[in-house]
Amino acid sequence: MLRPAPILLSLLVCSPSNAEIYRWVDAEGRVHFSDRQTREAERVDVRFSAPTGSTSSASLGPSSPDEAYRGPYAALDILSPGLDEILTESESGIPVSLQIDPSLIGGHRLLLLLDGNALPVEGAHTQFKLTGLGAGRHRLQFQIRGADDRIVAQSAPRTFQVRQPRAPGQLP
Repeated sequence: MLRPAPILLSLLVCSPSNAEIYRWVDAEGRVHFSDRQTREAERVDVRFSAPTGSTSSASLGPSSPDEAYRGPYAALDILSPGLDEILTESESGIPVSLQIDPSLIGGHRLLLLLDGNALPVEGAHTQFKLTGLGAGRHRLQFQIRGADDRIVAQSAPRTFQVRQPRAPGQLP
């Protein structure tokens, strides 16, 4: 069985903070760096600092529920209804159009979030109609989830308003 003390000690001795670096310019004007000192070499003081900002280069998901997050997709956008559009619900429903590029990746599934309620979208349909919404303001968003149910991508939310159909001859 290996003992951790000798391994840790060797790592400490070999750490870059203990290394000495030397710099010199040769007869042809080229600059050289080495860990070995020569007559012409001067010692270079190298300081290591902690990185600033985020240490993670890859995001693991959206940072907020209202943030558009594409993940591995080039596009995930709601094309219709338009932002703050006022619609009248007909018997056929409210048309919804979605852009996904590329199409759904294997193992991913599409969810429609309507007023905070998640509804699975069968297949990879990008055009369909919503029925039975009722009058009022509604919030629509799409999420793509992986096999582990984590959010892989999500669209920006879209709000729209549905008003009751008016009888013929009735003014707003």
